[in-house]
Amino acid sequence: MSMVSHSAGWTHLLRPTAHRDSRVVVFPHAGAGAERYASVLAGLPDSVEVVGVTLPGRERRASLAPRTTLTAAVSGVRRELSALAPAPTVFYGHSLGGLLALAVAHAGGGRCDGLVVSCSRPGARSLPRPRHPDAAAELAEIFAWHRLPADALHDPSLSPARQVLAHDLALARHALRAVDSLRLTVPVTALAGTDDPLVPLGELPLWARFTSGPFRQRSAQGGHFFPFTPNGQGVLLEELAASLTAAHAADVVRGSARGLPASSPAR
Repeated sequence: MSMVSHSAGWTHLLRPTAHRDSRVVVFPHAGAGAERYASVLAGLPDSVEVVGVTLPGRERRASLAPRTTLTAAVSGVRRELSALAPAPTVFYGHSLGGLLALAVAHAGGGRCDGLVVSCSRPGARSLPRPRHPDAAAELAEIFAWHRLPADALHDPSLSPARQVLAHDLALARHALRAVDSLRLTVPVTALAGTDDPLVPLGELPLWARFTSGPFRQRSAQGGHFFPFTPNGQGVLLEELAASLTAAHAADVVRGSARGLPASSPAR
């Protein structure tokens, strides 16, 4: 089935392919849209279709208010991904996107055969004890880290981009707590930058608790946005390729069990 392409749609075809044999669904970081990842994922095999998730208030959805809830985002993305033609599929999320990808995968957002996250905190258990037990004060502190005013959610003087970032950070704060009890059965790969001040390398093993399936962790030189550097992009593409290969292998096993042919693996 065709992707939703109008501004109200949560997903769109970021990179079509004439001979799709697998799919990567990309969930961007706070303040960003899926188009930012087009060049990062350009090195995937031509047979890999790339679907982008875009929250309201940016890129093709810039006319919409940036505020959303985790429930609305998961429901909207899940509904649209469920309408896609079946194919071995890997979810990839960076930072906030990793939390959203986990939540959508757990909700049954279409098909998900593997999850790859980069620079994403593994739930609220990874957070240090808050200095501010009050939610508003905690959010204000998060805003301060990103050079936003405490009332950023209601400050009309902020640029559209800063308003989007503020609402995404509020969403991330909620998502960190909401995903703590979620468990998948598919392989999970967690990546982190060696110099990331937001997601320390020591937190990577905590991602293992989100799945009963295989878990892999890997670090890359760089900071919080290492996938946007040449070396970091190479690491990301290697891990996505490995996850896609595993997804194809699982597809072969399922197809054999049903007596059906499976698609060829990505190369």
